[in-house]
Amino acid sequence: MGDHLAVLQVVLPLAAAPLIVLVRDRGFAWIATTVVSYACLAIAIGLAVRVATAGPISYEIGSWPPPWGIEYRVDALSAFVLVLVALTASLVAPYARRSIAAEVAHDRAYLMYAMYCLCLAGLLGITITGDAFNIFVFLEISSLAMYVLIALGRNRKALVAAYQYMLMGTVGATFYVIGVGLLYLMTGTLNLVDLAARLREVEDLRPVLAALAFITVGIGLKLALFPLHQWLPNAYAYAPSMATAIRRGTARAKTATIKIR
Repeated sequence: MGDHLAVLQVVLPLAAAPLIVLVRDRGFAWIATTVVSYACLAIAIGLAVRVATAGPISYEIGSWPPPWGIEYRVDALSAFVLVLVALTASLVAPYARRSIAAEVAHDRAYLMYAMYCLCLAGLLGITITGDAFNIFVFLEISSLAMYVLIALGRNRKALVAAYQYMLMGTVGATFYVIGVGLLYLMTGTLNLVDLAARLREVEDLRPVLAALAFITVGIGLKLALFPLHQWLPNAYAYAPSMATAIRRGTARAKTATIKIR
């Protein structure tokens, strides 16, 4: 079990989301979300301890060794961010029951918990993956879940805020994918460790500089970095408190991870 902690970090919240939708019980959804949040925190702490004692952890997906296969990689930075994200989730989840009961329609409460678990899976995946395209996949999982979380607010303006966020997020995702495509064209790899090594040979070429510009703008739109933040005030103002808390609490951690990578 200890050898699979890296993948369990993402699988647990990802599996919890459809289970919550199938059961459709608000009480069960809250319990499942809270348990998964604390389980992710325990796994993150366990990974951090292993990294501190034995060095970076590399987990091969499908038994394909990197850089050919997809890799989950946990180093000191990603272990620290995993703990931060999971800790934020474990602090938000226990108090979400009262917040959701007051701000979300009773028949939609289970959707809040399901989308919360999906968002958590995306955020943890962004942190732990060692593949540039997988960052996009997990970024979109967390973003799509956040669109729904914002839209579930009681105020009808929440729908407009979610729509604005979705438009800007889609543009940001497109820019990021273009940038990753250019990097792959120039280096022939998507593995982050291999990519960092190969970029030294082509770092001054225009396609690489254009790729970095696309990625910077795309991530800037996603993270609402000034002056690309126009969608953010409404998203915070009209989203349920649970959605605002998880997004605000993890945004800086996500920003730090992507910037340093």
